[in-house]
Amino acid sequence: MSTALSIVVNTPQRDSRPAWVILVAMMALTQFYYWTRADTIGVTAVGRGWVEMTGQSMTMLQHNLAAGLILGLIPLLCAKKLCGLGLRDLGLGLGRPGRGLAWLAVGIPVALLAAKFSSVQPEMRAVYPLDPGLTTSPEPFMRHAGLQFVYYSSWEILFRGILLYGLKDRFGFASANIIQTALSVVAHFGRPFTETASAIPAGLAFGGVARHTGSVWYVVIIHWAVGVAQDWFIVS
Repeated sequence: MSTALSIVVNTPQRDSRPAWVILVAMMALTQFYYWTRADTIGVTAVGRGWVEMTGQSMTMLQHNLAAGLILGLIPLLCAKKLCGLGLRDLGLGLGRPGRGLAWLAVGIPVALLAAKFSSVQPEMRAVYPLDPGLTTSPEPFMRHAGLQFVYYSSWEILFRGILLYGLKDRFGFASANIIQTALSVVAHFGRPFTETASAIPAGLAFGGVARHTGSVWYVVIIHWAVGVAQDWFIVS
């Protein structure tokens, strides 16, 4: 009598969604950095003069709307289509409002202090505000602040939403937070060193707030407060 032995080897299927999340973010950042800027990045060398490395600068309206599209809406659609991730999966619900309000009570004063500190630095004043014609006149400044909210919302959707929330289940929160912070820091290249360096602790902290509150929107408000307050302090 012979006995047939059947051995079944179950090979775990690899989840390719994290790779798609990172690929979408890289493509969005590359497009945004080179072709939808409100300023121009270039190089200068002896005997070669000034050479522009990025596309023609956009108006502030175009720049901020492009951010909403390229950093926000398109990556969201890709995350839904390629990874099956919905808005709540990416931290785009209200999360835990009690914790969120507590973080805003702490984060907004810190944001205003950081904005005041950065606004007196010559290298920051050489770059910001990106709108060289910005003044403290109420209507134009409120319009500027509104457009900036679109910009910072799209930034946080990409980094603390799609990257952090899209990767944490696969890699764990700590690793996902480091990955999104690393890409955020790279996205600051071409800005003043102090801004790029501060993006390291800020990115990690923003990731922590997004996780603790279950939503990216409280981080959006804090990040937006830094940028808008800095512009106000510079032009006032």
